[in-house]
Amino acid sequence: MLAVPTFLLFELLGAAVLALWVVARFPKLGPHSLRASLGISALAVLVLRCSSFAVPTVADLPHGKYVALLGFVLPVFCAAFLAAAWLMRALAGSLGGSGGGGLPVSNH
Repeated sequence: MLAVPTFLLFELLGAAVLALWVVARFPKLGPHSLRASLGISALAVLVLRCSSFAVPTVADLPHGKYVALLGFVLPVFCAAFLAAAWLMRALAGSLGGSGGGGLPVSNH
């Protein structure tokens, strides 16, 4: 049986890979402005903070640690990594970078 910290490490790496795959596979998906990217990133941080209240409750169930890791941690961290990637894309576009996928990034 795999230890929970090791499982969590692999799961976070998997969440980051999934988020980067979504950004690379669907370049037109996501916010097209810096303001929207900041809003989505703030929402992702809020969801990260709030989901920490549900994890201890679920972790007390039989095999609950793995249920919490797959049911809460993976989707929440994938969304947070995705929001961070979209924010970096918007920042690159606003600073004259590529903007990712050739999408125009505006500040309104």
